[in-house]
Order: sequence, then structure tokens, then C-alpha cells
Amino acid sequence: MSVIGFDIGTYAAKAVLLNIKGKGRALSVNLDGLGLAQMPQGVMSQWEEQPIPARRAMSAAMTSLVKLAKLKRGRLAALSLSGDTMIIKKISMPVTSQKELRSSLALEAEQYIPYPINEVIIDGHILSTDDHRGQMSVLLVAARKEVVTNYIQAVSMTKILKPNVIDVDALALYNAFDFVYPDNRQNVILVDLGASLMHMTVLREGAPHTIKEEPIGCQRITEEFEDAFGVSQEEAEAIKLGHTPPPNPTEAAEIVDRVVSNWIAALDRALENIKLENPDYQAQKIYLAGGGAFLKGLPEQFGRSFKAEAEVFNPLRFVKVNPKKFDQAYLDYIGPQMAVSFGLAIRKEEVR
Repeated sequence: MSVIGFDIGTYAAKAVLLNIKGKGRALSVNLDGLGLAQMPQGVMSQWEEQPIPARRAMSAAMTSLVKLAKLKRGRLAALSLSGDTMIIKKISMPVTSQKELRSSLALEAEQYIPYPINEVIIDGHILSTDDHRGQMSVLLVAARKEVVTNYIQAVSMTKILKPNVIDVDALALYNAFDFVYPDNRQNVILVDLGASLMHMTVLREGAPHTIKEEPIGCQRITEEFEDAFGVSQEEAEAIKLGHTPPPNPTEAAEIVDRVVSNWIAALDRALENIKLENPDYQAQKIYLAGGGAFLKGLPEQFGRSFKAEAEVFNPLRFVKVNPKKFDQAYLDYIGPQMAVSFGLAIRKEEVR
């Protein structure tokens, strides 16, 4: 059964539905539907204090996307977590099989999680194994049960969807990249520039090595434009996207450069930590996704800073599209913002 990938952000909710058939070289991927809906301002950032309005907003957004985008075929929902609602960390633990990993993780993970172990849901994936040392590197993911329950309830409230997968934003982005480039074995950095968060997924020889988040999103630019130029949020967004000229181009450029410098500094810190373990690590390519990816000159700035080729990642370029149903110019514009929901949409029905 098809899964609808829902990326619920602070300011917008996005959905993608794919029709995937075949295997290997015979794989055929068609875009069945996609959509974007604005979220009520401030609701998702108050999730902890006011969960009921957040659940209602999520439910309403998902219902609206299903109806407006005419997503008739899929009725299973895949969503993802980010920010302080979850913990993701690479840990070392004694060698075990992937099948036995879950039962072993609870004992190992307790030292890394700042919550009582019975209040979280834990999962993990083996990244590498050192049989000589009897140790393996594991990607540990933990989410508070309360948060997962709220997501499940939000889906159930739609009455038309069933919850099927709860993932992590950064891993959904990696899954999208791996789906598009299955043969990649390079040192690649995936950067998702959302409204409120910056996700960084560093790959070593094609596999996830380090995942970091920073609370510096492209909404920071919008907010500084509002303050600097005395304009509304809509007007500030238009300036940021280049649809409207800024009242003061020099000041606007300084604001953008300041935020971009923070993004580059955050990634530089993440790479410095990686180099403590792998001194020879050098990124070969950087892919930028999210709403901030289309800032003018951004790939060039990242490329110069890290001496690597950089480009915008648009997974929709790699699927078949019915030109009578979708406008290609719109897909080129919206595609980088759909990377996480695309990564969720490639998940198949899961039974656990």
C-alpha cells in the first residue's frame, strides 16, 4: 500500500505521494500528488505547552493536503520528528545482530538519554562493525512516547488516514538522497534549511556518519527583514525569495550574509568533530534542500567554504511526471522543500 509522506514544519506542512513499481533497473517512480499548506503561526512551536491545538493544526493540515492535492490512492501516513522532540546519536556498543539490536539498545542507551528509559521509544541501525574489537557503531534514535503519541493521535483525528511510520527528518532526507543516488559512495553532506531548523547529515563513503541540528532556520532572515524594513511577514518573505526588491539592498544583503555565515559555521563545527575521529575526512559534494536552498548564491558560498561542489537537491527531478497534472516550473521551485516528505513517501507499508 502507498504511504503519504507528511513533513509537518513550524510554518508549513508538505505532502508527497508516489507510485513506485518494479525493482532495481526496472524501477518506475511516478509522482501521484503533492501539496503544501501553511500552518497556524506559533502553534507548532508551542507543542509541549499546548499539545491539543498542535494536534488539531496537524490534523487539519493533513486533511487539507489530502483533499486539495487529490491524494486518493494512499491512506497510510508517514511523518517525521526533529528538534528537541527526539535524540539521535552515534554510539559504540558490543557486537550484536540487527535482529537483536533493539533488545540490547535499552541497556546501552540509558546513559545517552536525559529522560527515564520507560518514557522513550528507542530504535537503532548498525552503521559498521569492528569484529577485532568486538564493537560496532550504531545510530541511536530515541523519541519521547508522549510526542509519538501526539503524532499518532493527530493522524487518527483526520478520520481518513492511518499512522504507519514515524521517522526522523534528517534520516528521511538521507533516504530520499539514497533513493535518488543508490550507487553513491562519496563523502557527501546533506543540508536541510528549514524555517526554524538546520539539519546536517554527514555521509562517509555513502553511509550516515553524523547527524546534527541547529536552531537557525531561514525564518531568521524573514524576521530580520520585518524588523529592519518595518514590513509584514508576507512582504518580508517576498523580499527573501527575490519576488520584491528590498528597501535597502545593502542592509538586506548583510542580513542574509549574517545568517548564511551562521549556517556555514554550524556545519564547520560538525565537521571539526568528525575530523577528531576521521582526520582525513573531506566532503566531496554538498546538497542543499529545504526552503532556504534557493537563496541566491548559496551553493557557491557553501562550495567555497568547504572546498566541495555544492548544488540544490530536488528529488522530484528523478521521478516521472504527468505534464497534464503538474507544472514543471512549479515542481522545480517546490522540489527542494519536498525532500523530507519525498523520503517519507518512499517508505512502504510497515507491519510491526
